Order: sequence, then C-alpha cells, then structure tokens
Amino acid sequence: MAVLRILLIASVVTGRVVAQTSSDFEWLSIDRPDVSNLPVTVRPGHFQVEMGMEYDKNANANEWYLPNFMFRTGLGQKTELRLGTYFVRIDSALGRQNERFSGFSVSVKHRIVEEKGWRPSIAIQPEVNFLTSRGEATTDLTEWTYDFLLLFNNTFHRQVFLNYNLGFFWIGSDESRMLVSASLSFLHTHRLGYFVEGYTLRTWEERSNFSFDAGITYLAAPRLQLDLYAGKRWAFGSPFKFVGGGVGFRIDRGDLKPKSFSDIGIHH
Repeated sequence: MAVLRILLIASVVTGRVVAQTSSDFEWLSIDRPDVSNLPVTVRPGHFQVEMGMEYDKNANANEWYLPNFMFRTGLGQKTELRLGTYFVRIDSALGRQNERFSGFSVSVKHRIVEEKGWRPSIAIQPEVNFLTSRGEATTDLTEWTYDFLLLFNNTFHRQVFLNYNLGFFWIGSDESRMLVSASLSFLHTHRLGYFVEGYTLRTWEERSNFSFDAGITYLAAPRLQLDLYAGKRWAFGSPFKFVGGGVGFRIDRGDLKPKSFSDIGIHH
C-alpha cells in the first residue's frame, strides 16, 4: 500500500497563505509512509516518485520489502495515474528459505468531493495488482488481485489532519478482504510532521486483526520529503513488527529549477 502526507502549510509559520503559493505552486502530497491514502491528486505535467524500504519480523519469519515504488502523474485536474512495483524477500523457519516474489500495480485516483466545513474531501481509487515473478514456495499466490478504495480527509486545524480509507480487496474467487484505516497527522512546522495510524485488513470472519504504525515526515525541500516509521501489523494469523523509511519527490514539467522555501513565500 502506498502511504501519504500532505504539507499544505504556508500558513503554519506565517499565519497567512501568500498569494503566489496558493495559485502557482503545487504543494507536495505523498501517499507514503502510512497505509491511508489522501484524496489528493497530482497535476497534469507533474511527475511524482515515491519509494522506500521496509523490514518486518515475527517469531517465524523475516521479510524485506526492497523497494516499494510508486510513480504518479496527472491525467486531468481531478484524476491521476499510478504505477507501482514491489519486491519481497522472505526468510522463514517454516520452509520458505530465501523465498522471493515481486509484483506490479496499476491504479487511478479520482477526486469526487472537495472538502467544505465538516464535509470531507473524497476520492475513489480502483486498482489492479499482478505478480511478475514468484518462487517455488509461493506458487499458491493469486496472479491477479483487484481492489477498490474510498479515500477521505478532514482538516481540523491548519496543523491537524485526519485521513481515513475504506477498501475492498478481491484476492481470488473464494477470498476477499476489507480495509478500514485512519491516520491522524500533526504538522509541527512547515517541514516536520508526525502521524499515528490504526487499521485492519481482514476477512469477514476474522476478529483479532488490528495493526498500527507511527512515524515522522521531513520536508527537505518544497518538492522533496523524507520519512521514517515503525509499527506492528497483523498478517497470516500472527503479528509482525516492522520499521521502514523512504523518500518522495516531484518533477514539474516547465519548472525544473530547484526551489527554496523562500522562493514559494515561506520565510523562516
């Protein structure tokens, strides 16, 4: 899953939004490192890359996600195309020694409602995932999976955001799962942010299946964000502890010159 932070916060430090920043500059919206995606899309002509790595561990297995990668670009003012890939290595005491598999995803995010007062902004995100390679021990994995997400966001304060998702995943002809997630973000400064998140990805029959994570995001430049996070996830009937980190950046066609915060109207 992709994960996400939005840093629309010129007013956090200055107490106002400079006219140039609101009309000309697109603030960076990253769909990592948490599970919940934001109902925010990338503009046409802008190209965004998000990637990272993660290490998971429980009593029976170690897992490495190297890397998680997402490419995003705008198809219209309210729609974006998303292309993702991942590589997973599993070292297990249960027979899957050095097992590896990889996959690819294609999705579209489309905004359908804009935020107003207590009404959240809403977007939809249908997605198709398929395996590109797998080892002998993972031949039972489904080659194609489909999911559909509803994305929501409420701004409670110029520094406090709540985004939450509801999703449905079809893993095979006889298996489906439901995602419910919520992520609360606090922007300490125009560069530094924190988040805490809880979510469940479960079948209708499962009960004890609650996961959580927390982390920090750092806006190194107006179009470059770094992140670190950790948490505990429930998967395959047992809990996994995990830690990860990553980066997200955007290239704007027609505006390739690196920008400083003073260039977009934020002064320390």
